[in-house]
Amino acid sequence: MANVRIAGFWPTSSVSVTPRPLGSIFVGEWTQWRGPIASPSPAELADRYAASQLVKVYALGIDMRDLDTVFSVFAPDAFVEGMAGSMPAAEYLPTIYHGAAVYHATQHNITNQHVTVDGDEALVWSYAVCYHIEEPGNGRDDLVVATQYRDRCRRFDDGWLITHRQSVPQWIRGPYPRSES
Repeated sequence: MANVRIAGFWPTSSVSVTPRPLGSIFVGEWTQWRGPIASPSPAELADRYAASQLVKVYALGIDMRDLDTVFSVFAPDAFVEGMAGSMPAAEYLPTIYHGAAVYHATQHNITNQHVTVDGDEALVWSYAVCYHIEEPGNGRDDLVVATQYRDRCRRFDDGWLITHRQSVPQWIRGPYPRSES
């Protein structure tokens, strides 16, 4: 339990907050993105933009059923931790791809993003709400998964790529895992 003073809301009292675990780290470790926030340079803005596009291209590849596009944003030696386990991206990504491909349609909505660039390295946290829609009339319920993608990225000669991904589910609505029947 941590005592946190929230300036401007309760100026004379403290609020007790218990950090909740998300995956292998606690929420309190995101504090690098607290204010005040300085204006970034044009070069930093360009790097933030490029690194932040990786998760969006990944989502496009999943939703368009294009595994080559999914792989295109990961370094050859990338590693992924998520709902399908922890393994090299070369093994993990086909598992996730084929799991999504059984649905009539998917839509991965990337919402809030937080990006830090440090030279040729970047940390990108992206929130996503992922809709997995069943074939109409098949009697199955749709699946909605909210997750947080925590991507470590690196600048290579031809652009930015994800080198490590931790996918941390925030909530799930609907049947998971999907039944075979």
